[in-house]
Amino acid sequence: MSSIKDFKDQNGYVLAHAAIPDGYQIGGSLVNGFQHESVPFFVTVHAVNPETKAIIYGLTDEKYTTYKNQMIKMTLKAMSDVKWNSIRDFIEPEVYLDTFAAALSGMPSIKAVGKADLPSICGKNQQQAFNDFMALYQDSFERDASLGTPTRANNILVKSFMRKYDGVAKSGAACTVVAGMDYNGIEYYSEASMLGAINPLAGLLGAAVKNKQAAGSSKKFGQGSPCDAIDWGAKNKFLLVCPKEHERAALVDFMEFVQTFHMDPHLRNQFYQQISQRIQMRMQETARFQSMARANMQSLQMNQQRLAQTLAQNSQAMSNMIMDSWNQKQASDARISQARSEAIRGVNSYQTTYGQNVDVSVTADHVYQDRYGDVYGVSGTAPDQEFLNRNDWTELHKNNE
Repeated sequence: MSSIKDFKDQNGYVLAHAAIPDGYQIGGSLVNGFQHESVPFFVTVHAVNPETKAIIYGLTDEKYTTYKNQMIKMTLKAMSDVKWNSIRDFIEPEVYLDTFAAALSGMPSIKAVGKADLPSICGKNQQQAFNDFMALYQDSFERDASLGTPTRANNILVKSFMRKYDGVAKSGAACTVVAGMDYNGIEYYSEASMLGAINPLAGLLGAAVKNKQAAGSSKKFGQGSPCDAIDWGAKNKFLLVCPKEHERAALVDFMEFVQTFHMDPHLRNQFYQQISQRIQMRMQETARFQSMARANMQSLQMNQQRLAQTLAQNSQAMSNMIMDSWNQKQASDARISQARSEAIRGVNSYQTTYGQNVDVSVTADHVYQDRYGDVYGVSGTAPDQEFLNRNDWTELHKNNE
């Protein structure tokens, strides 16, 4: 049976939490440094079953920006601190997942054989995941207004999905690969400004944040109307690789891992705080060029701090919810397992007044304990009260009744 485990790095620092059976060897690492303006660091974790050779991976927070506006591209080339590893040509979400699965599985070739929704924390809370994604951009209006840089969203996609693949390992063994991700992306228009070029969070939403019209867009993501740039990536990515003969058991372990995986709340709070600090730094840089009013700067900084706190609280609330749900599931499973065991053995379980659990045949209609702690099972009609009082018998009740 699985239980929630702490995934730690080699120094014992807690990175994430997820359900995994005891037989797995687990670990992880923290990759520090801004992968993207909105990704100050990310976490990778793994779980390996030495017996079945099943491997499970979990990765957090990856984002890229595709610039289509030539003026922005020219501006970027003149900047020495641009994170070039965050700039990539756009690829469709399904192709993005296929590329991830092929690269991490290490197999020469894999073939997609099925797809489904991903039951991750984000996948089971799609509206909250959408709200949190949009919240990262909501203050962009005020920053754009202060800089005279109008922007608007063209298309938004927030969804959780997974695909199953058949593959062959280098050893020749037939394998199953399952990959999933909590994908998010946004297409937007933004006039070429210094802030817009060096900070993708600086001006994206325009009317979309006010009325959420873009959220229901029917356009295929990445193929909507022409836009200046696209932010795209994954909140979380997951992968399972296992031999075909162990697919059924490994899939159960993988799904429980996916349903409970989340970055440690304290680490997630640091994540949002660093984003907030980064945006403030960019705003201050831009203020030197644009002569932004100090009063506006102070107000925007306060708003950004509140946003970071709100996102951290949302992350904690979602983590608490999934932990409570998991604990309830475990308690239910334990009761079912006990009932099944009792039925097989032909007994019911009772607890004495001393707190000791005892098993009594299911043929007993009444169970009593005397003054010495001895337990008796009685079939048929219960003894009369005079008999019970004389022998100081106390009736016991089944556990869980």
